[in-house]
Amino acid sequence: MDHGVKLNHIGIYVKDLERSLNFYKETLGLRERNRFSLGEAKIVVIDAFGGLLELIQRPGAPAEPPIGSRIHIAFHVQEYKNLEKKLEREGIQLRKAIRNDGSNIAFFKDPDGHDVEIMERGLSP
Repeated sequence: MDHGVKLNHIGIYVKDLERSLNFYKETLGLRERNRFSLGEAKIVVIDAFGGLLELIQRPGAPAEPPIGSRIHIAFHVQEYKNLEKKLEREGIQLRKAIRNDGSNIAFFKDPDGHDVEIMERGLSP
């Protein structure tokens, strides 16, 4: 049943907002869209290839989600092999796999230990 609900953004807590923002901009080529504060929290919203990723730095907030509530962020990448090579040149350790359809995927960690996945072909709804 469609209630007009759709995903707006994914928010993750980070230890160092500028370091994490730089990682997502420089490593994956994402663009900053908005920056604001909410109470003591500093927040940056970045365009994430058609979706939004919200980086949140808040005093006392865990940068890494507690075990059992882990999530990962997955990006469909048009030029998968180019990005894979760039990540390897930067010394980022990739856990690579091939899906049943023959397409490549790889997982790696961002500066705060969040799991990031890149996919040669996106998942179909």
